[in-house]
Amino acid sequence: MKFEIINRNEKNRIIENLNKQFGITSLPYLLIRQGREKIRAYSGNLSREELSIIGENINIDTLGIYLLKEESGEIRLSHDAASILQPQITKNIIELDISRAIEWLKGHDLNIKTEFRGMVALKYNHYLIGCGKSSGERITNFVPKERRIRN
Repeated sequence: MKFEIINRNEKNRIIENLNKQFGITSLPYLLIRQGREKIRAYSGNLSREELSIIGENINIDTLGIYLLKEESGEIRLSHDAASILQPQITKNIIELDISRAIEWLKGHDLNIKTEFRGMVALKYNHYLIGCGKSSGERITNFVPKERRIRN
């Protein structure tokens, strides 16, 4: 799969949207677009130029860690990004009790009335446990199947 290294202007646009949605103000990573919507973060030792040469000559399946997905003008953080960026996430946070946190981690949507609409960060105790999409009445679950608690 081919990838595209995101330029500074595009990265600033993404950070601006992340700031509006979650309060995130910086991404100290090289951002790489794979496919049309998925963006990965790379923090290795290869330069932009070296990565470009590799990308032109070798079919690379994945590079870096899956960070976010742009969907319909919103940004959905990946399950790992919620943990990695937790210190910066200050907006659109919904606190869960233990029973709802377990249901969430099992992969279930949550019926929670909230003032938030759109992408939200879910928190239990002091830990962000993922991101979901709130309709104001329900929060859609995006926990990957391989990361869910099995019954």
